Amino acid sequence: MHPFDVIMLNMSSYAEWLHGVNNRNYHVLDELVRSSDVRRILAVDYPPLTFKRALRNYKENVLMSLPEGKVRYRSLTERLTEISDKLSVYSNCTFYKSPERFMQRLKAVAERLELRDMVVWSFFPPAMKHTGSLGQRLTVFDAVDNWAEHSSYRQFVPMLKENYAYIKEKADIIFTVADELQKLFDNQPNVYWIPNGVDLAHYQTPRRLVNRDIADIQRPIVGYIGIIQDRVDVDMIVDLARMNPDKSFVMVGPVWSDRDKQRLETRENVHVLGYKSYDEAPAYIQQFDVALIPHKVSTFITSTNPMKVYEYLACGKPVVATRHSGAEMFQDAVYLAADTAEFHSSIGRALVEDSSDKQRMRRDAVREYSWSATVSQMLMIVKKKLTY
Repeated sequence: MHPFDVIMLNMSSYAEWLHGVNNRNYHVLDELVRSSDVRRILAVDYPPLTFKRALRNYKENVLMSLPEGKVRYRSLTERLTEISDKLSVYSNCTFYKSPERFMQRLKAVAERLELRDMVVWSFFPPAMKHTGSLGQRLTVFDAVDNWAEHSSYRQFVPMLKENYAYIKEKADIIFTVADELQKLFDNQPNVYWIPNGVDLAHYQTPRRLVNRDIADIQRPIVGYIGIIQDRVDVDMIVDLARMNPDKSFVMVGPVWSDRDKQRLETRENVHVLGYKSYDEAPAYIQQFDVALIPHKVSTFITSTNPMKVYEYLACGKPVVATRHSGAEMFQDAVYLAADTAEFHSSIGRALVEDSSDKQRMRRDAVREYSWSATVSQMLMIVKKKLTY
């Protein structure tokens, strides 16, 4: 079959990815750019849902130019940047005000780029009920988690539920990161569980430390990397630090709540290192002696498949994770814990039981989950559907 074109509605902006943000959406786009099955891609920056976010989009994605590519069009509310012959990035600030107008402009940009045989591939559920006017041959929705259960989108729950109903009825293909998410779409025949992946070379290449903020910390290091927000059980981290004064608990990532940051900083053996980019992440994980996924159990968490478990295992690190947090698929390679007491005992076991053989076993556990293999599986499903 002939290569097809893609309009990708993103859950992040391209500028955020260039500044080190790491998510499934980024890796899928990166693999599609490399694929000979895809002719051209129009990547659409995160459409703003509020005026506040629209102002941010204007500053970061319209007013400022990307450090790579050529600006092909710019107005007060939108910008089109050509990254390469294959990839263009479109930013528009008006979605919160008029989704219909946003889609009209997006369709005009697609026509300007002469896209054909289009596949709309979306990571952004709020836009889905408005995508029917784009003229695509196929609609693909990739459910990274259930946004209707995410604390950041509480004010948009009715709108999100309406869009999820549209997706269930209208999408040609639905990918989900978690087995639990298939239930959101009634386990229809067009729903496929495609778990996350990992860039093995990125995480398994030994890194030279460039920052002393972790190199000078007393070992053993029990570490976490990621945004420290309400899904992270900060109170449990503080309790674990109190129960393990001989261990250093290292939190690598921004802390959203001032209260949480203050709580963490009450313990001398808790170290909050702040945001680190995707390029920096392996150097920090490689310094962990035990890696944590200390998530609170919730409806939202059961719909996730944390990329960090793949990244920890790719580095060969012992992992202690909350039960029902999306790490169960690696239950033979991780320690699953239900509460603080189980986390405490599992951390101790992980340190005692670690060995070169176990490190090899952990790396082997994620070997089949390269992003290349993950997206190849997606493309096989898309191509089969296009040829029907």
